[in-house]
Amino acid sequence: MKASPTANAAEDHSDYLRLFVLSLFVLFLEVLMIRWLATEIRVFAYFSNLTLIACFLGIGGGCLLCSWKRPAFIWTFPLLALFCLIVMVPEDVGYDIYGPVTSFLGDFNDMPLWMWESTQGKSVLPRIGALLLLVLLFTLVVGLFVPGGRLMGLLFDRCENKLKAYSVNLLGSLAGVWLFALLSALSLSPPLWFGVACLLGLPLVRRKSELAIALACTPLVLAPFILDGHMNGNVTWSPYQKLCLREVAEKRSDGSSVRAGFQINVNETFYQRLLNLSPAFLRQHTDIWPDAHNTDYLGYNLVYRMIPSPKNVLVVGAGTGNDTAAALRNGAGHVDAVEIDPVIVHIGRKFHPEKPYTSPRVSVFVDDARSFFKKTDRKYDLIWFGALDSHTLTSSFSNIRIDNYVYTLESFREARNLLTEDGVLALTFATERAFIGVRLRAMLSEAFQTPVCAFFNPEIGCLNGAGGGPTFLVAKDGRVMDRVASDPRVAAIVEEKTLKYWGSTPLSTDDWPYLYLQSRTIPRLYFIVMAIIVILALLASRPVVGDLRTLDWPFFALGAAFLLIEVQSISKMAMLFGSTWTVNTVVISAVLATILLANVIVALHPQKTLKGIYVGLFAALLVNLLFPFRTLLFLPPAVKGLVAGSIMALPILFAGIIFATLFPRSKNPVKSLGANILGAIAGGACQTLSFVIGINALGWIAMAFYAGALLGFRRRRTAEPPY
Repeated sequence: MKASPTANAAEDHSDYLRLFVLSLFVLFLEVLMIRWLATEIRVFAYFSNLTLIACFLGIGGGCLLCSWKRPAFIWTFPLLALFCLIVMVPEDVGYDIYGPVTSFLGDFNDMPLWMWESTQGKSVLPRIGALLLLVLLFTLVVGLFVPGGRLMGLLFDRCENKLKAYSVNLLGSLAGVWLFALLSALSLSPPLWFGVACLLGLPLVRRKSELAIALACTPLVLAPFILDGHMNGNVTWSPYQKLCLREVAEKRSDGSSVRAGFQINVNETFYQRLLNLSPAFLRQHTDIWPDAHNTDYLGYNLVYRMIPSPKNVLVVGAGTGNDTAAALRNGAGHVDAVEIDPVIVHIGRKFHPEKPYTSPRVSVFVDDARSFFKKTDRKYDLIWFGALDSHTLTSSFSNIRIDNYVYTLESFREARNLLTEDGVLALTFATERAFIGVRLRAMLSEAFQTPVCAFFNPEIGCLNGAGGGPTFLVAKDGRVMDRVASDPRVAAIVEEKTLKYWGSTPLSTDDWPYLYLQSRTIPRLYFIVMAIIVILALLASRPVVGDLRTLDWPFFALGAAFLLIEVQSISKMAMLFGSTWTVNTVVISAVLATILLANVIVALHPQKTLKGIYVGLFAALLVNLLFPFRTLLFLPPAVKGLVAGSIMALPILFAGIIFATLFPRSKNPVKSLGANILGAIAGGACQTLSFVIGINALGWIAMAFYAGALLGFRRRRTAEPPY
């Protein structure tokens, strides 16, 4: 019996609704996995685009499997439960099998991973094992997204209006971005993230038997988190990282203890201590801290012997308030404390023993350092970079860490402009590799055009050290050594602890902001991992696509080019507005909204020819390559956002029009979509070339991909070629 038009319409509506929910679920789960894996397995914190590539590979591969009967979407639930068990249970029962992964892989790498222990000189077999474990985790992430990708392909195939289906897909993705952003803003934890993911997946299950499987698997997904000993009241999840707070006490010889402060661990790694270093407190406990009488010339306090009672102090990377408390103790008239993580600021307000953030002499700003540099009009006698080392990346779409744009030549020049004529910049940083010290010293010298004083600042012995480490001093008037010589004890410390960073290394810039990379080269670990990914992708895709010549290469090229444009946009907006989670969320949302606008344009005004659109695309890419975005830095935020956003949106708009025009005309839209997603993987791999050529030059690679796509479409000689 033939279905009625009304039934067909209802069926179409149901398919579009399911596609929206599926897109929301897939994007939400994708962002969740990127964020969560970076926390639980440290190596992913520095290679989070690896998780992104795995997600794309799973979704793209699933789309290509839409003509197969398996895997059904219900497989997502047991796979998710299995993955959570594999990641969480070993540590819950006392076996840390993933910590060594970071340690051993760190020895493959030319780029330091914070807090990894060297395994040099040990057997190569554990390193190979660590690499295989990383590959296993990568493969599991791929498998997790294959069922959802297959359902997505099925729904695209069933929807008659492909452009409408694509728009619904984008709307669902946009909703997924903002839903996870909301949960992050509320500082909710992974059990709730995964609980929401399971709820989002339930409407996509049709049969009662499958619903029973989904409901049975949901407790298995949540159980490892409920049983996790770390998931208690002392753990908080900020929009950036996992924070674990514990009290620190020192024992006396008689067995009694003194409550001295707190310690924060970030993503299971030591981050900082909240210390009571007030003179009154220390004098009470000289029996357990013998150096308590000498703290004026140690750690946080030493710099103030050269800059007594500064009128205005700026602390970037203020953390929980140790640097701010030191400024107050040493007579600062006013302190601007800048910290990017709102939860760390909250912990400082509530738990810091000296309560620096409650002082009327302190203004606290939850902001990125570079962003604050552009907003403030105050001049400072001292700018203190407070060990602002990052434990995470700015975005899952790039290899840029949150702190990368803080430690660039342009950043130090901006800081110099905020100093008074005799102001001083002080920077403390754990130079885990010598080349980092060489680079920091060279950048400061270049930015200030004056010599830099580098020395090891002795730490305060209380609580196993505080406030010291490699320290760099530079004065705007070039007289930093005069300030050192003004106090004989300071001069003696600097002379004894002088750090001689010799050699040369490329300076970090806003176009090449890779402080932790020794030279303009792709780290060996990237080569190894990417080679393995390519081999896995080829092996996995061959049963589906057969000869690679049958892959929809033009749509593959469109996907690769588009991801590179997206990487550029996120990186440049981070440079202009700061590497905050809100900036990244807004930029990703703006990208999706621009593609939706392109769909609307194509729906209202179908393109008979794309010649003009291609010309506009290449012209827009050239403008992005050649426009001096730094000239916008000191414009009002609204004007800066409008100008920069418009310039960056144009290539995305033109690319969106091209895709929205060609996708519905594809003979096999599902395979074209799968190839497009797989192309995004290639774009993710190509972005590592920025380690060599810089971020801006990625635009040339994107242009090459678009040119390849254009030639590919022309060679098809379709009946009505839209060229």
